[in-house]
Amino acid sequence: MNRTIEISSGTILRTIFILLLLWFLYLVRDILALVFVAIIITSAIDPIVDWFQKRKVPRSLTVLVVYVVFLSVLGAAIGLLVPPLGSEIRGLGENFPALAEKLSGYFKIIRDYAASHNLQQQIANFTGSIAEKISQAGSSVLGGTVSFIGGIFSFVVVLSVAFYMSVQEKGIKKFIASLMPDEHREYISGLVDRIQFKMGRWLQGQMFLMFMIFALDYLGLLLIGAPYALVLALIAGILEIVPYIGPVISAVIAVAISFLHGPLIGLLVLILFVIVQQLEGYVLTPLVMKKAVGLNPVVVILALMIGAKLGGVLGIIIAVPIATVLGEIVNDVVKSPGGEER
Repeated sequence: MNRTIEISSGTILRTIFILLLLWFLYLVRDILALVFVAIIITSAIDPIVDWFQKRKVPRSLTVLVVYVVFLSVLGAAIGLLVPPLGSEIRGLGENFPALAEKLSGYFKIIRDYAASHNLQQQIANFTGSIAEKISQAGSSVLGGTVSFIGGIFSFVVVLSVAFYMSVQEKGIKKFIASLMPDEHREYISGLVDRIQFKMGRWLQGQMFLMFMIFALDYLGLLLIGAPYALVLALIAGILEIVPYIGPVISAVIAVAISFLHGPLIGLLVLILFVIVQQLEGYVLTPLVMKKAVGLNPVVVILALMIGAKLGGVLGIIIAVPIATVLGEIVNDVVKSPGGEER
């Protein structure tokens, strides 16, 4: 028996509309990513603005002060760190052939492979080019900051959107709710509150952890007298964003380079990284991240990998917040009785 499947013209039109909408969103994906970055920034500074608002300080003034302080600290950090960082990377590139030769003395296979593929010179050239670019970036604090987010226009857009959302009380909720149908606005408002809370807490906590790991490792490496202390500490701070794997990778890099300068220094660096990671795991993370719930480490790792693959640096920045949004939506769908629409 043949059955006839009828598709109404309304269904066809809705399907076409959805496809066109998806195509349009794909075309403006870069703009959407910048708006999402602005939402992340707003989520992080909103608690500060709300706290001062309760004490009769205007939101616009608080946001402006936060911006000035943040940009001043960022500019000072770049100005102070870039010159020695470039110098250390250049020194590492120049000394790499000797370090590799010393390492290959322990591992003949590595020595033969490196010689046949000219790896020593390639890595030396690579690190030298990085040092040159960092040194050039250091000539302009604004240029270094702007290049990180993809240009002056993108920088201004992100800060402007974040400023507007922060100045307006419940700015993110109002912005997103205004895009939704009336019957869904109540649910969307609650969802936005939960997501904003998690994103803000996660970003604040993660930035604090990255800074603390960098500072502790840098001070420890300086006291030990380890080579390339700034480079190794910066790597440790950046990789702190990747749970479990990041600290291990940074420790392996630091210990390997330090051992090439002497077994004692290598052993001391190993002890330092173990102590810092124990402090981070048992003291800092529980203290800082106790309110940033629902971010499974495996999900974070996968999100960062997917973000890096699809969007590079910008993809990494927004990967975890997007995973948080999707996680909240999935939880609501699962908890909804019978999967009924909210």
